[in-house]
Amino acid sequence: MLQQIVSGSRCAVCSATRPFILHLLPYRGIHRHLCTACVLDSHPGSFCPICFDVFLHNPPPPRLCLLCLKCPSISHLSCVPDAPSGYLCPLCSNPNFTFFYVTPTNNAIEINTHLAKQLVAAATIVSESIHNAAVMARINADIRVKEALSAKAEANQVLDRLKYMIDNQNHPKFSLILVSDSSGNDTGENRIYEVKGGSSHSSDDSDKIDD
Repeated sequence: MLQQIVSGSRCAVCSATRPFILHLLPYRGIHRHLCTACVLDSHPGSFCPICFDVFLHNPPPPRLCLLCLKCPSISHLSCVPDAPSGYLCPLCSNPNFTFFYVTPTNNAIEINTHLAKQLVAAATIVSESIHNAAVMARINADIRVKEALSAKAEANQVLDRLKYMIDNQNHPKFSLILVSDSSGNDTGENRIYEVKGGSSHSSDDSDKIDD
């Protein structure tokens, strides 16, 4: 999701307003607005930093790619044919390097083909991140629904048991006794006992009480 920067809006990572475009995506567990450069910076290994081809679920085979020695970045071998054995991606090889570097003119920016590729790569990564977050949210929601249904079923069993006991409390051989907890634990709980044939039993068949 893209959002044109308005007054007071800044990237949540670098606080820059220079790129003029913000992306809304899950970042460290929270939905935040990030500039294009910070989206690419925070997803090394998801794209080639030379041609900005996005890998996502289909990274190039090892024989056709180069791994940066300092970060998870993956570059096409064809994009850096003369790379040394100790290859460093552009971000690691140049401390002053930044993705999507633009210079505004009259409060506007001109997006050339190189910048457009970076913008498309960032937007693709953001779209995938939002999709993954939605899938996880759906999975978690399904788990919560199952837990709620299980709790409801247990509560219904307790209510059915209590209803059965109440319906039979006037039976000559079956009655109820509601006893307050006097154990001194100050739990504020009561116990329900079934009384049958001169002896009483708790509803969980324990702690007999003499008449």
